[in-house]
Amino acid sequence: MKYFGTDGIRSTFEKSFLNENFSFALGEALGAFMKEQNMHGDKVLIGRDTRPSGKALLSSFHQGLQENGFHGVSAGVLPTPALAFGVMEKKMSMGVMITASHNPAQDNGFKFFSALGKKLSDSEEESIERKILIKEKKSQIIETESIEIIESYINYISGLFPPNMLKRKKIVIDLSNGATQQTTPTILKKLGAEIHAINLDSGEINDRVGSEFPEVMSQKVKELNADFGFAHDGDGDRVIFCNSNGEVIPGDKILGLLAINEAKHDRLAQKGFVATVHSNSGLDASLKKKGISLHRADVGDRKVAEMMRKKGLNLGGESSGHVVASQYLPTGDGLLTALMVTRASCESKESIHSLSDQIILWPSVEGSFLVKEKIPIEECDELYSIFQKVKVFLGERGRILLRYSGTEPKIRLLVEAVDSEKANDAYHTIAEIIEKTL
Repeated sequence: MKYFGTDGIRSTFEKSFLNENFSFALGEALGAFMKEQNMHGDKVLIGRDTRPSGKALLSSFHQGLQENGFHGVSAGVLPTPALAFGVMEKKMSMGVMITASHNPAQDNGFKFFSALGKKLSDSEEESIERKILIKEKKSQIIETESIEIIESYINYISGLFPPNMLKRKKIVIDLSNGATQQTTPTILKKLGAEIHAINLDSGEINDRVGSEFPEVMSQKVKELNADFGFAHDGDGDRVIFCNSNGEVIPGDKILGLLAINEAKHDRLAQKGFVATVHSNSGLDASLKKKGISLHRADVGDRKVAEMMRKKGLNLGGESSGHVVASQYLPTGDGLLTALMVTRASCESKESIHSLSDQIILWPSVEGSFLVKEKIPIEECDELYSIFQKVKVFLGERGRILLRYSGTEPKIRLLVEAVDSEKANDAYHTIAEIIEKTL
């Protein structure tokens, strides 16, 4: 697709296709799609993060919607998962979040949600994209109706956990100058935590802070001798952790400790968990020892959620910090994830550090290579032959992932093995052939 990527639409505002005219055309296209689908109701909930371009995009998108008889209702600045929650609670026809997630402040974009709070399928996105006809938008100002979602979201999320669950917990939170500034501190305090919030509206969203720069949070945890810290991305659907020593905990270890604790307390449907093809093989091996089956989806929390539904499972995630706990919400929520991790610590009476050490990750080597064209790997005789030989060389104690980037002229290579020397040898063998043939 030209505009939609792994997670909605994302680009640089006014330095690419993404501008107010595009936003207007996208609103029109969504309205046409909703008409085609005979959707019940005419209201679309629209939220945004703290990017400067958000207000203009919301206004122009709403104008586009109105061209087809639909009305935007503004939820203001709020996290993406709160927007998804609001769509369901307020019985809206659809939801749209204006955000570029963890991207820099100059970027922006759109994430779409169904009336059930779920992200749209590939075919639904393709249908919307086909209807986008960019033209000069009308120069008029339309007042957008507003609605309050945050209070209901706060009450819902805090009500999922025991009162005072976080009593005597000292937690550092990096809010990335983003959309979680009202929700995360309020909920943590409500559950009894002593919080130390950083990057709370003190600069630009994602500007060397938040989940992409966890060292900022780590340093503060060490300074304050906190129990742990976590960092959000700009729209709050992801979370990255560090332990009491200020060490960033790999995302796959967080996924593993969640799966193990939920299984221990009979909250893990069918003792199964969904990760992506990028998750470390050590996660698979560690969960297997606990009797938990790991299923792998393609990259993207949307793909994780789709496989969860297909397999009848209720928990899954990406090592990047997206976790979907569908018994609570149909989409990923960084704060909900943080609270589930903290609950695991409380229930087990062990530190997050100790719990994460249950997951032994395999040594891995990864990199990407520019390519002239994306020839199917099985059609590159020399590369395919070496790839198959290396797979045999690694056997069941190693794994190779070789795939083209969906957005760049690159091929990505990941090699894992129990033996780090074997992983390095395998990686360099394949890398040499990639550089020679592609």
